[in-house]
Amino acid sequence: MMGDIFLCALLIALAVVAGRVWVLLPSRAARMGAWAALVGGVICLSFLERPPLLRMAVFCAFLLGAMKALVYVEWAATGRRLTWGRYLIFSFLWFGMEPGTFARRRTWLEWRSHLRIGMMCASAGLLGALIVRSAGWPHVLLLFIPMSLAFHYGALRLMTAGFRLGGLPAQVLFRNPFMSTGLGDFWAVRWNTGYAHMMARTVLRPARHVVGSRLAQFMVFVFSGLLHEIAITVPVRSSYGLPTLYFLIQGLAVEVENHLIPRKLRRPWALASVLLPIGLLFPPAFREECIVRVLSVFPDLIP
Repeated sequence: MMGDIFLCALLIALAVVAGRVWVLLPSRAARMGAWAALVGGVICLSFLERPPLLRMAVFCAFLLGAMKALVYVEWAATGRRLTWGRYLIFSFLWFGMEPGTFARRRTWLEWRSHLRIGMMCASAGLLGALIVRSAGWPHVLLLFIPMSLAFHYGALRLMTAGFRLGGLPAQVLFRNPFMSTGLGDFWAVRWNTGYAHMMARTVLRPARHVVGSRLAQFMVFVFSGLLHEIAITVPVRSSYGLPTLYFLIQGLAVEVENHLIPRKLRRPWALASVLLPIGLLFPPAFREECIVRVLSVFPDLIP
């Protein structure tokens, strides 16, 4: 087992470090190399025979590293570069996808509010996860919401505070979703802005020049579905196609919103579009083999 883990860690590290090397090549060759590394790594990891939770962790780590390299290649195409040290910080220590955050240090960055909010969200999410674990509630939202609160709005916000305290202008990755003005605003501005930046650089902008803005936007949702297949259904080897179907629904719902939904109804439309089909994104096998197993490490609060 240790040999497999070492090889996986080595593959992830190589995928990340290669991003700093690809930029030494011409832009087209750099892009082709980064995409080839992503596809090749996913194919190699698909043969890993380990428990689903471990497979999920490996796939997610590899995808994050390989997409970091892709984003850096696109960012560096304009002539910008990070030093090796700052590139490694961007790649291994931060979940955002904006290399420019680490280009130079700044002074007097506000960080205390991020620390307070991060601590409150992490504590509330952890308590909620403990309650869900102890009560044995199986619904996907009851499983996902406290874990998301603890990690997305807690741990990541604490990391934001730490980087800003150190003079690096890290931005909030998950913004208040209840302030969304619609489904398009939710996906582009509120939910995981790092992911939105990544998709804009690697899919939306290149595709826009070929197929136009409207189809390029839909391609973002298609590619999002494929990435989530790798992170969700491939590790459990079950329910293939459901995460892709979820994101196809999101892409169609954004199109419907843009053309048919009045502005005053866009918030409830966004809420319904995101939550009603959420079971497709987290199918039963993934919930049982990954989410529930993560929660199983917590002690019971309710005897």
